[in-house]
Formats: sequence, structure tokens, C-alpha cells
Amino acid sequence: MPFSWYVTCGMPAYALLAGVRFDRVFTEADAIIEAFDRGEPRARELFGPDVRYSGPGWAAISYGHVNCLGAPLIFPEDSEVGMLPLHHSMDEGIAALERPVNWAETGLMPFYLELWARLKKAYPDRSIPFSGFGLEGPITTAWELRGHDFFTDPYEDAAKYGLYLDRVTRSIGDYAGFMRRVNGQPVRSAEGALMCDDISAFFNPAKWPDWILPWQDLYFSLQSDGPRQAHIEGMVPDHLPHLDALGLAMFDPSVSPRLLAADLRDRCRVPFQWRLNSMQMRDFSVEQIRHYVRSGAADGASGVFLNLIRDTVTPESVPKVHAFMAAAREVEQSLRDGCPRHRLRE
Repeated sequence: MPFSWYVTCGMPAYALLAGVRFDRVFTEADAIIEAFDRGEPRARELFGPDVRYSGPGWAAISYGHVNCLGAPLIFPEDSEVGMLPLHHSMDEGIAALERPVNWAETGLMPFYLELWARLKKAYPDRSIPFSGFGLEGPITTAWELRGHDFFTDPYEDAAKYGLYLDRVTRSIGDYAGFMRRVNGQPVRSAEGALMCDDISAFFNPAKWPDWILPWQDLYFSLQSDGPRQAHIEGMVPDHLPHLDALGLAMFDPSVSPRLLAADLRDRCRVPFQWRLNSMQMRDFSVEQIRHYVRSGAADGASGVFLNLIRDTVTPESVPKVHAFMAAAREVEQSLRDGCPRHRLRE
């Protein structure tokens, strides 16, 4: 695949640059507007035109689906959103998930639909999709709903575990269809589907064919016949061959300290994006960042990317972000000029 790269910047970074307390940009229209109006221009001054700037909108919440099923959300001061488990047993969860849900009227959905309307009114010249009240993949969602008891469920009753995951995954598909309808899109996406399923990496790779893959495959099948993309953190090399079974068009290993780019190249055939995460941005020197980009591409990455969040828009990080973009441009140009990948380290 042609090499690509990108850098994103959104509401968490804007809030820090604007001096707006982070928890406020999850729920308060005035705080969101202040963060965007003051923070977005500042981000453009610092990082230039080649970054993908998003917003205005509330800072993204991954727990919209489970909140609409009844899971309470927690908004700690100046922090990310948390949530609490809901189903105290698989039997309780199966029964609850088999009941129909009017997504527009449950949980905090009415609040966020109203907040969305206020932001569209505040920015009439901008196209603002309804997003940021999201969902997760089937294994992660089941863990959110069951808590840590979920990790023993397949050992205690494999058949019931399978039924529970089936109901969880179908609920996710129904919620995803609702979200697309809100945005005026077809219930089934023609553009493909993305699955974020970090908790699946907690399971032994040997258990994936029975405990993981059937429901990840169902997740995609319910939503689209188009390209499949996945984000899973914390994987180990023995997980990687299973990605081929899902037929992924792109994979993001994200924060997976036990993986090298060469592992992804050698252990599966799925194209992958090589992320520079915030901890690396903090700890790496400028030259280490340049090497990270070059070596990732040399070892098979189809692209590199960086998401700017609160701890990556500090004064110390600004030159590192520019080093990342410069290295990515150099790699892109070198490959376009016919440079073999193994020579990129030079």
C-alpha cells in the first residue's frame, strides 16, 4: 500500500491550550465553545496547516452505548470519563439485552442530542456530525457491562458466555445503526466499519478462535460489507495471525509494548498503521522520534500517525511534533522516489 501519515488534534488539546478544565468539555456548551474558539487557533499557530483539526464538539466518550443500556457514567474533575458495570450475572445481562431499546430516549442520549443542537446553532456555518458518544467492540463492551467477572465467564459456562456475547454484539450493531440514522446515513455503512476492542488482548491467543473471533466477525458483519479496520491495544506476537481471519483492511496496534513493527510484518498480512503514542512523545528525544518513524516504515508499516492530546501540546512537545511530521514527509518522499524500505534507516 502507498505510505501515508497524519496528525490529529481535537477538543482535549484545545481545552488545555485554552485553559478550560477538561471535564467541562464533556458536558458544558459554554466550555466547549470557549475551548474551541481559543484553543483551535492556538493549535494551528503551534503545529501548522498539515494537522487534521477536528471540532467543535464535546470530548469523545467511548461509553455511549453502555450508558444507554443503563451503565452510569462518572465525570471526575479534570479527567477522562469513567463508568460502572451493570450486569451482575450473564443471565441478568442476556435478559436485559433481549429487551428492545429506544436509543434516543435512554441514558444521557437526550442530553447529548440537545447539546449537539446547541453546538450546531452556535456554529451554523460548520458541519457538525453527531459523534463522541460512542461504542466499543464486543469483548470490551462485555467487560464494561460485566466488570472483571467477565474474565472468568467463559471458564464457568462457555455456552452461556457465547450467548451473552451474541446479545452484546447485536446490541452494539443496533446502536451503531441508530447513530448512523441520526447523521442521515444508511443503517449499514457503505464505507466499512472500525472496531476498537482492547480487552480482547487480555485473552490467551489460543482461545481466540472460540472466545473472541466469532463475535468480532459478527460485529463487522452486522454493520457493513465494506473494509474492516481495528484498533486493539496490548497484543503480543501470537495474537497477530488471528487478524488475518478477520479480513482486516487496516490495523492499529496502538499501545502494544510487546510488539515490534517487524512482528506485524512477519506474523500477519494485514496492513498496519504505526502510532507514536503520548508516552513515547514524552520520553523520546527529537532524534528518537525521527528514528521511530523511519524504522517503523522500514519494517513494513503502511503509515504512521500521531494524535495530539493534552500531554502532547506542551512546550516541550511542540518541536517533537514537528520532527514527527518532517520525518514522515521524508519517508513518504523517499518511498515515492523508489527508495527500498530497508534503506530508510540510513
